[in-house]
Amino acid sequence: MAVLRYAPGAEVPAHRHEGYELIYVLEGEQSDERGSYLAGTFTINEPGASHRVFSRTGCVVLIHWQRPVVFI
Repeated sequence: MAVLRYAPGAEVPAHRHEGYELIYVLEGEQSDERGSYLAGTFTINEPGASHRVFSRTGCVVLIHWQRPVVFI
């Protein structure tokens, strides 16, 4: 589990989840190919899911990875 701070324009390359990923957006807005998530949003990425994460405005998220991700 970690608290991550994304600077405006930051992004994480495409990756696949080997376990569950739980994300709670504390501040700002985090986005991926499925949409944008504002402060107060809780999202779950299931095992096998893949995406690229970015934040146009910057954000702070609380995140939990059940297993390490695999960059693709």
